[in-house]
Amino acid sequence: MDLKAGWDGTWQDFLSTDRASFLESLVSFHRSLSWTQDLDPAQRYAWETEYDVMTSTLNHVITETQVEPEKCWIVFEQELIGEGGKRAADVNLVTPAGELFVVEFKHKQEASEYEILRANSDLQTMRRYHSESIDLVGYGFVVLTKPGAKPFQHPNVVCDIAEDGLAPQLASQLITSLSKPSYYNVLQWAKGEFYRQPSILHGTAQVFFDAKIPTLKTSAGENIGQARAALLKLYQHARDKQQRYVVVVHGRPGAGKTLLGIGSVAEIARSESAKQSEPIFLSGNGPLVQVLQHTLDYSGKQSVGRTGDKVIDGRVMIQDLLPFKKDLKRSLTSRRETFVVFDEAQRAWDKASPRESQSPSELMLFCNWLACQPFGVLVLLVGDGQAIHRNEMQLDQMLADLDAAIRAQNGKVIPIMPSLHASKMQLVTPIKKDVYNLKTPIRQAYTESLDKWIEAVLSNNSDQAQKVALDIQAYYPLRLTQYQQTAETYALGVQQTMHEGNKLQDAFRTGWLMSSQGGKFIEEVQKDKYKPGKHIGPWYVEPPSSENSCCQFEAACTEFSCQGLELSLALFNWGLDMVYRNGKLVVEDRRQYEHYTEGSYRVLLSRGRSGLVIKCDDQETFEYLKQCGMQEL
Repeated sequence: MDLKAGWDGTWQDFLSTDRASFLESLVSFHRSLSWTQDLDPAQRYAWETEYDVMTSTLNHVITETQVEPEKCWIVFEQELIGEGGKRAADVNLVTPAGELFVVEFKHKQEASEYEILRANSDLQTMRRYHSESIDLVGYGFVVLTKPGAKPFQHPNVVCDIAEDGLAPQLASQLITSLSKPSYYNVLQWAKGEFYRQPSILHGTAQVFFDAKIPTLKTSAGENIGQARAALLKLYQHARDKQQRYVVVVHGRPGAGKTLLGIGSVAEIARSESAKQSEPIFLSGNGPLVQVLQHTLDYSGKQSVGRTGDKVIDGRVMIQDLLPFKKDLKRSLTSRRETFVVFDEAQRAWDKASPRESQSPSELMLFCNWLACQPFGVLVLLVGDGQAIHRNEMQLDQMLADLDAAIRAQNGKVIPIMPSLHASKMQLVTPIKKDVYNLKTPIRQAYTESLDKWIEAVLSNNSDQAQKVALDIQAYYPLRLTQYQQTAETYALGVQQTMHEGNKLQDAFRTGWLMSSQGGKFIEEVQKDKYKPGKHIGPWYVEPPSSENSCCQFEAACTEFSCQGLELSLALFNWGLDMVYRNGKLVVEDRRQYEHYTEGSYRVLLSRGRSGLVIKCDDQETFEYLKQCGMQEL
């Protein structure tokens, strides 16, 4: 990733640079960026202030510590990938003790909640997604430079009030850092690469238009690239040895299964040509397919003239499950694909058609088809706990059905799956490969614990929910209100702050979600046949200024149109189908199937990558959610 900075160098280099040259470098850098707005005159003044304060602060630190200034690093306007696309961090400092200081300057008397959130976000972004910063100790600072500034308290961000042109708290912390043993070569830091797991939509556009396969390397651990590499190697082996494999890939909600599947399809198509390999990504989730198709169509129009010959048409490779299934029912030899990804396979119907009691299940149909092919790989992406339809299988049902479907092929199909699923197979003996178990949720940018909070909430365990909320609130806001306008005002504040200065389409996305059975709220986005223009694709994809964008707050997605998709900040209207009564959540909806309602809420509550705001009208439920650690707006 081609990341740049407005000015970077050693402390020695910085202190040897006059203010005019420094400003010229930053102005020139700003004008060279494709994603920035026109330069605001106030920005120039801000840079002047930053130059003066950092000059005084570093001179003071050097005098106090006698450190060799060529062994420390400073960066202004570090380009980074945030939730709202690219943005720049004011100042980054790196010391030989392996410590990183991320500093946000605010030329005002008081920092807003949004600005503190951004400072913390910038720190966490560096610590999780910049390869050289992952192993460093990180500190976040907001420096207020106007006289009479008011301090604030935050667990991860220090409030520093400039005095006599000096940032005293930052200076003190730098002095402490420089007293520690030196081991880190700061010149190495500047060579670091920046990885960030994109949203499913941005990632899809990347793999087809930029020939880039998103790579995840974070402090959280695993790299979904390993699973992708294993799938590609297996495909080549299947082709060379004329073998047929069924691979189960398991992932917790938000673990990157869908992007893994799409990335694998794109990479096989690009390496072998789509005609030769005919890879395909299938989903029974109609809205997901619509949104991905719209993403590719919209991004294709935006990329005219800038893409090379590596572009492949992803629209033919991402398809609805139904036509594929209909073809198989007509004839098992009607489809020639050799690499098929079946997304959310645990949602497979127990019968190929609910009306045909004698029909085989979808998994039996797929395995029958695979056994007829000369070679091939069928990838089943599975998770659990998010069933939202009456006829959907649960994961255990799906595994039992798969066991029988593979056994029926008499050895023509070889199963591969993680150990946790292999142990449940009774009729066949799968090859165990734990590389296909994605354990770390990556949808939420700065926490892996949101699903624990959701589980505690839905299990009526407010004490546990509160404990988890305390751990994640600094990274992942959990906000609560009874008013629609309050939620929208908060969302716009976060959006503006996180997306500040970025004019590109890949913006911070925020919008309303609601339960399909939760009662009256606002228009449902999927009912576009009644109101042309309110389509699900534009809702997720088009810029905030578009009248059909989710950011306009005019229509909401239900569980049926948001499963598998995501927003930066999710606004959720908690419905009347699940309310808190007599010490527990009670399901009160027309479906009469408790786990479907719970599954729906599990889906709806986990859509936000960077935060969640709940609007709740029911007073008892509202109080319960407060007990679960949500902060009232």
